[in-house]
Amino acid sequence: MPGGVMHVLALLLAVMLAVCAKNGEAQPNMTITYTLGFLAPTADSAIPASLANEWSSAFNVALEVLNSENRPYTLIPNVQASQCDWQAAERGARAIAFPTVPPVIGVVGPACSGAAMSAARYLMNFNISLVSFSATAEPLSLRELFPNFFRTVYGDMHQAAAVVASMAKLQMQKVTMVLTQSYYSWNFGENVNMLINGSTTVRSVTLGVGDNSSIDATMLGTALDSVESDEFVVLAVEPLQALDIWRAAYGMGKAGYPYWYFGTDGATAFDPADANITDPSMVAELVGEIGVSPFGGDFSSDSVCNKFYSYWQTMNYPGYISDGQNRTRSYVPYLIDAVTAYFTVIDNLIQANITVNAFNVLQAFNGSGPGTPVFEGCTGLVSFDPETGSRNATAQIPIFDFVALNPSYWEAKGEIWNAEFQSLQSLTRPGSGSASLHKSRVGVVVGTLVGLASVLALIVGGTYYYLRKKNSSITRTDSMARMWER
Repeated sequence: MPGGVMHVLALLLAVMLAVCAKNGEAQPNMTITYTLGFLAPTADSAIPASLANEWSSAFNVALEVLNSENRPYTLIPNVQASQCDWQAAERGARAIAFPTVPPVIGVVGPACSGAAMSAARYLMNFNISLVSFSATAEPLSLRELFPNFFRTVYGDMHQAAAVVASMAKLQMQKVTMVLTQSYYSWNFGENVNMLINGSTTVRSVTLGVGDNSSIDATMLGTALDSVESDEFVVLAVEPLQALDIWRAAYGMGKAGYPYWYFGTDGATAFDPADANITDPSMVAELVGEIGVSPFGGDFSSDSVCNKFYSYWQTMNYPGYISDGQNRTRSYVPYLIDAVTAYFTVIDNLIQANITVNAFNVLQAFNGSGPGTPVFEGCTGLVSFDPETGSRNATAQIPIFDFVALNPSYWEAKGEIWNAEFQSLQSLTRPGSGSASLHKSRVGVVVGTLVGLASVLALIVGGTYYYLRKKNSSITRTDSMARMWER
């Protein structure tokens, strides 16, 4: 070979070796990047726009705050719409799984259980974990079907137990449970019926879909016609379905007294202050409605969640909840903990000198490899049961708020710890603070119809006592009376 060619080859080899040596040196300023997917709940037939915006902001806030904490890596988002739809969730999961640069290490979301089932099954083809913050259906805990699914929220059986505890505490002897043709509704209704075990008489009504509405108002009206004054109407429905039910009931004059609605987490996610979807006169009629919601306050003694809310407020992202009044209604703390769980796993893998990839992250969540996450989060001690993928209810007992609607938000009135009431403030039945013709005395939940009687008393004073007695024919049991008047 000619000497000139040899010289050129030698020079090229020297350059290549220099480049390799340079790449082999420690790069203190180099940050590794991974992708964290988010199947974002967009506004659809189940989720209102205000809630979707709040959750999207919460994801961004958690990611940005945790990325700022001097880690040797950065998680960048790949956000895809999921809605509450099986097909949309699978399309979103596919868009997150491909492309793979930077490598995907996991996915947060989606909000709804049916969508979570679809996304989890698809992502399992690539050993990608899925951590949801609000998908509560119990079948998601079947490891043979969803071995890569995890959740920071508690499953429906825990919430159903809180609902049944509320029925016992309020001494509900008769209940009409309104369901819709959705997986969430059917599954939750089944859980409640299983736990009641005959202690309360329950009549279940499944509403169809109406014209330009998620519910059939005619079916609803027929069901409400047979509701008695000492009977509760339990809404085991999604947020926008609850809103459509209340709109229809309000239009039929069946939103306030003597009707008393009790909502599950879907109903209590509705925001009464959202001017885009609510009518102030309807909200005024609904003041006093009650329900349960996952406790969303800061469990920790050192307020680990404050940094997220402070940053949220500073950045002026949409959906910030002033004074934390609604935090407990929207699953925001559970979403923040879902993002934190991924950072915790990666931190643990790096500390154990284990390669960070989707498979090892999945193994860590399952407790079958290094990096298993256990941390103090916004919602208390967060860890996962390897047998179910669900939130470990032994490490942190499930806590739910008992809430009542006021004109601006759902106000916490009590706490339910592991299906047992720890506290309960006095309640005021709907109608006592609204413009309804039916009013009850302040502080008495089942009251007398004194509004009309008091007006007539001004005209015919001598008939006041008679009319008041005449209008106090509401039937209630002695036990209920003691409860409301305590």
